[in-house]
Amino acid sequence: MAYDAKTDWLPDDPINEDDVNRWEKGIQDAHKDLAVHKNDMNNPHNTTKAQIGLGNVDNVQQASKKEFEEHLNDSQRHITPVERENWNAKETTAGAQEKADKALLDAKYYVDTNYKNNNLTLITGDNAIQDARKGGEEYPLGLTLMDIGQGNTTGYPLSYGIVKNEKYNNYRFTQYFYGTGNESGTYYYSTGVWIRHWWSGSGWTKWEKISGFAHANVGTTGIQYLKKVDHTKIAFNRIIKDSHNAFDIKNNRFIAPNDGMYLVGSGIYVINSPSYINLHLKVYLNGKKYKTLHHIRGYYENRDNEMYLGLNGNATVPMNKGDYLEIWCYCNYVGNGQRGVDDKDGSFNFIDIQELGGRNYPRF
Repeated sequence: MAYDAKTDWLPDDPINEDDVNRWEKGIQDAHKDLAVHKNDMNNPHNTTKAQIGLGNVDNVQQASKKEFEEHLNDSQRHITPVERENWNAKETTAGAQEKADKALLDAKYYVDTNYKNNNLTLITGDNAIQDARKGGEEYPLGLTLMDIGQGNTTGYPLSYGIVKNEKYNNYRFTQYFYGTGNESGTYYYSTGVWIRHWWSGSGWTKWEKISGFAHANVGTTGIQYLKKVDHTKIAFNRIIKDSHNAFDIKNNRFIAPNDGMYLVGSGIYVINSPSYINLHLKVYLNGKKYKTLHHIRGYYENRDNEMYLGLNGNATVPMNKGDYLEIWCYCNYVGNGQRGVDDKDGSFNFIDIQELGGRNYPRF
């Protein structure tokens, strides 16, 4: 029931208990209505955003302060100025493809312009430089080819071949020699590729082989007895493989077909008896001791049976064309009987030679 206020009181009007109860009831009802109003969150007065200055604020859910701080500190969601600059500088797929296409077109243009057939000149007849001793200044610029033939002996690695000149200027000049002949009726004599350089002021370097390397594998036949207190040349006389026909079985020696470094390995199976022995397996170069491959020396008298020995080793040997190498064995022992190289196959008695290439640099 709404409060009915009495607003016409006079100074002499009496106040009874109904008046007081009415006042108390009005105060009580006012307090109840105030409490209900305070708890009413449904905008009982229909207040608008514009009335309270929020006319430009969207009616959406807002993040809490904690949520805002977590988002602000999230380094995965945000980038630094440096990162932004780096990202902006990244190449796009389309841009990268455009650059690749341009590079390909530029390369094709360069090749088409500089490497046509008429840019690779064939020097023939009297214009071909047959004498390898002539200086590099006498060669034309560019890429040129020359035929070397008729048994030429003026400084090229072989008597027959093709020379390719790559000359940029008198200070940048490289020359290749390709063996193409059929000397002595066998192709392997003219197998290989050589290279040399021209240095203005000091001349040509020596030819250096870069392809077509020689190799040989030779065994023995029968038993070969060793001299006592002396050196004996091992009679390697059974060719298993010889790529350049460079092993002379008559003289038991390998003859270098080209200048270069050679890897030599050798082994022999020695007939022996228990006693004092002193054995050296050696490489001889041009008839002189060069390197010892293996050495056994000692007293073995207490052995009851035969004591056969295997000697083997490896060495690198620098050789010029025409140099030869052989395998020798020094032998000394006490007692009777003979020491010798047993009749064994190539797994025991062998000499293996592999041309490693390069130049035969000076010996010191």
